Amino acid sequence: MKIAVIGAGVVGVTTALELVSHGHDVVVYEKGSGIAQQASFASSGFMGPGMVNTWTAPGLFSRQLKKWLLGQSGIRLNGLPQFPASWLWQWMRACQRPEFQLQFAALQRLAFYSLEVFQGITEQYGLSYENSQGTLLLCRSESDFVELQLPLSLLTEAGIGFKALQPDEARELEPALSAQTPLWGAVSFPQDVVANCRQFTLLAKQEAEKLGVVFKTGHEVLPLSPAKPRFVQCVNQESALFDHVIICAGIHSRELVYKLGIHLPLLAVHGYSLSAALREQMDAPALGVMDAFHQVAMSKSGQRVRVSGMCEIGTSKDTRQENTALLYKVLNDWFPGAAKTQDNVQVWRGCRDLMSDGLPVLGLSGVQGVWLNTGHGNHGWACSNGSARAIADMVSGRDCEIDLKGLGLERF
Repeated sequence: MKIAVIGAGVVGVTTALELVSHGHDVVVYEKGSGIAQQASFASSGFMGPGMVNTWTAPGLFSRQLKKWLLGQSGIRLNGLPQFPASWLWQWMRACQRPEFQLQFAALQRLAFYSLEVFQGITEQYGLSYENSQGTLLLCRSESDFVELQLPLSLLTEAGIGFKALQPDEARELEPALSAQTPLWGAVSFPQDVVANCRQFTLLAKQEAEKLGVVFKTGHEVLPLSPAKPRFVQCVNQESALFDHVIICAGIHSRELVYKLGIHLPLLAVHGYSLSAALREQMDAPALGVMDAFHQVAMSKSGQRVRVSGMCEIGTSKDTRQENTALLYKVLNDWFPGAAKTQDNVQVWRGCRDLMSDGLPVLGLSGVQGVWLNTGHGNHGWACSNGSARAIADMVSGRDCEIDLKGLGLERF
């Protein structure tokens, strides 16, 4: 079959690779000048079920409001905030305990499956990229650990391995942790990995091209038409008819399908990362490390240290210095001598497509031949490979290897 994939971030590229491996004729359209230039460019790199969260949880609103009022929150407003009433209502409903438990289970199931697929692809194609094994969640206080009890209990039910650590055990596992910053305890996820998302995406693109996938960058696709929903037309006048169209365009997915009567409850949320040259190997994190209170991730990526976090909401396109201050602070708290932060620091700001319940949407759109693989938010990397294989199986008429309950558009 002739299939169009719209979007060439890690989700779109892995989807194309899975589809072509099933024998389909695949064309990928990307509005940017290259692939993996947006949310996939400089992500934290965390992959696995241990660190995924839905951005919905019982009591989340009150906890974040308190942090925000104290100036300690990773959530910032930049310019005019836009919260559609329907999005807010759905988000608040998703924060209720029964809904949260179902959503969290669906997300960790997808993340676990995605890690398995990712490791299989790495072995199948012999891919080599920056990576490390294991992640560590740091708790500054007992309250940080208390907030983790519900998701940790759900991980236990799902059979996901982790270990609660005392401060001395955590410092033994991660010797570079600063002794000056109070540490109440930590949680170790030995099966999770940290890997360079952009490197992997570029390698996956090369393998997809070898198998016949055509990548068309600089091709902005116009909204799909109800009269011909599988007819892809670009701003530059290029057009083609396909048997199937798969939407993997992040926040732009909303615009592509709205004329079809498909309303995706997506919110544009920007995240930040800092990448700085490694100063001293012994002072850098050996694992992927997450600060539970600030939700800031730190890892070593090749000869660089990368710090990622923030949830910036608003219409302004400006990168504001105060929104990177928290990242510098957390890095200095835990790994003060790890990176050369005085010069040549790469500051990245990327847009994520956050669904109102924090889960991606996978499967049929309700319009024949149009499929959705979007809305991954800050877990695009962690869930990309599993999402890609699942959507490719569905399009090919095969049974999925994973239970996709709770991930379809029918939940809205």
